[in-house]
Amino acid sequence: MPKTHEITIVGGGVAGLALAAALDPELWRVTIFEQREKLPTVESAMGMWPIAQKALAYLGLHDLLNAAVPCKKVVISTADGRPLLALRTNIKLLTRPALAQALTDRLPETVKVEHLRIVDIGDLPGDLVIGADGVHSRVRKWHWGTNAHGLDTWVVRGTAAIPPMVGRLTEWWGEGMLFGMSPNMGDSTNWYATVRQNPGLPAEALEEIRFTHRDYPRAVQRVLAATDPEQAVVHRVFTAPLTTSLVRGRAVLIGDAAHGMTPNVARGACESLVDAVTLAHELNNRGIHDGPKAYQRQRLVRGQGVRVGASLMTAVQQSPTLHKIAGVFGPS
Repeated sequence: MPKTHEITIVGGGVAGLALAAALDPELWRVTIFEQREKLPTVESAMGMWPIAQKALAYLGLHDLLNAAVPCKKVVISTADGRPLLALRTNIKLLTRPALAQALTDRLPETVKVEHLRIVDIGDLPGDLVIGADGVHSRVRKWHWGTNAHGLDTWVVRGTAAIPPMVGRLTEWWGEGMLFGMSPNMGDSTNWYATVRQNPGLPAEALEEIRFTHRDYPRAVQRVLAATDPEQAVVHRVFTAPLTTSLVRGRAVLIGDAAHGMTPNVARGACESLVDAVTLAHELNNRGIHDGPKAYQRQRLVRGQGVRVGASLMTAVQQSPTLHKIAGVFGPS
């Protein structure tokens, strides 16, 4: 029998669940610490780019992929509907609850899940401690000494029980804010919006978005009018600091703890899945000493690169210059 090692995963989100699901139970004794006792309930969508689709296939989640909603085109327009850019894509859209449930169902029976908040990271057991605890990672703070950076941008996400535009994601860009709309599982419409000040709780935020985006196209107004506040969430945008290492001692960072990014390229969950399956694959095949090093070689530059690219996209979207140019040269 091969020797088993103990892995402690801090965080039971996409990254933590995917890692635990992919680790060989004959090689690793896995414990997940996650303070939330319930899976997400708001049916907002996440875009799975091809690299994330491969990660889901690696995890054996073929049925989930088959149930996902395809998105073949992304259209970016000005706030008043003038087109700026159109791109062909191969994205599949999954709801957060569906992905979380599928990953939970893939956990080996040997995985322990403890629902509690970790107070002292230094006291955690395990041959490896995995920071899968998001952009505000306590593992990163303890071992790397770095905190997340908050932006003056808040995101409101929601779903509306109305038929979506089939196969198409549309974003309308205004100065300092945007509105995006896409298909969703369950024949509903997924949407997201940004504002530059805290809009409050979901019910208040929904009213704020209806006001701040009142001059956006009629399709936006229709979706917002059909949204129940219970199917909306609000969060401020934070980014993880750039890092030159994902491994320090027995600590390893994955997901948003490693490269938490702005949502403008819709790659946060994708990169988390790829981190998780890459680390699991290397640990299963190379072991506890060489596995983390191999993971870092594959994922450090790529993950940090996507994080920088997302920040650049945010700067472009919020640039007053872009909107002045669009106002002058955009088609009428």
